[in-house]
Amino acid sequence: MSGTVVDAFGTGLLDTTVTALPGGGHRWLRRPGPASADGFTPLADRLREAVGAVPAGAPVRPLLGRPAPDGARIYDAPGRHSAAHWLITGGGPHAAPGGARALADVLRGVGALLAALHRQPVPDEARRPSRAAVRLHRWLSGRTTAAGATPADLLGAEAVGPLRAWAAEAVQPSDGHVLSHGAPGLGALVLPGPDGTPDGPAALLTGEDLCAAPPHLDLGWMVGELVELRWLMGCATEPRSWQQPVDALLDGYGSGHAAGPGPCARESHLRGGALRIALHAHDTAAYLPDSVGQARLYGVLATAFTKEAAA
Repeated sequence: MSGTVVDAFGTGLLDTTVTALPGGGHRWLRRPGPASADGFTPLADRLREAVGAVPAGAPVRPLLGRPAPDGARIYDAPGRHSAAHWLITGGGPHAAPGGARALADVLRGVGALLAALHRQPVPDEARRPSRAAVRLHRWLSGRTTAAGATPADLLGAEAVGPLRAWAAEAVQPSDGHVLSHGAPGLGALVLPGPDGTPDGPAALLTGEDLCAAPPHLDLGWMVGELVELRWLMGCATEPRSWQQPVDALLDGYGSGHAAGPGPCARESHLRGGALRIALHAHDTAAYLPDSVGQARLYGVLATAFTKEAAA
């Protein structure tokens, strides 16, 4: 690949290389990590059509990749860094290009994008469970360990039962499942500028995990990551600045969905958030060397979030 590598990072689960192209712009190359048990979801034409039917609109768009050797995907993205990078290295939402308000606008766009994706018919090619939910369910069911750590080790015995039941619900076929992104994380949300294309929309890398799942799995994924970062870093910044993107995400998703805002939906996206944080505890232990101690830290939050979701 021509261009200059400007960033490269990875775990046993996922490798990413970002290259600055000679003519401008950035190319993201992502491939399953060396310890990943599953490859990316094949991007059949009907899946491309389903994602392509999502109405285009600022400030965020789904960005489908194209195949590369060794099971990798290539994305021509609007920037060098993801939202996760800006939030972690900058210490909070204020560090995103354009500031906290601009980030909230992007998260509102992510919510609208997910809602639009969930309204699409589920092609037969997408009638598979979420790779992430399967990975979590295997561990919660005792079929795998995470670097020797059991679910009770990281999450506490009390949280395992509810999480296992919610993960089982997510991986079982159901008429209520929707076409899901599968892993709409902050690390897959590429923000434009200041070293990318300042006026372009953000892009959500899409296609590696397309599946059929309950809608709260996507929504809770992003909520869980925002809550996790607020928990890790929020004491150093204004708490409201972390709630703003969560509120914007839910506003963007709207109230016409089972997982959207509203008294009956609160439990749903809390469950999705609890699953995401529990998966992060697993993935940290399983795919980062010597990190079981760090995984226990995420487990503490996963346990607290699970109790709230189950209440």
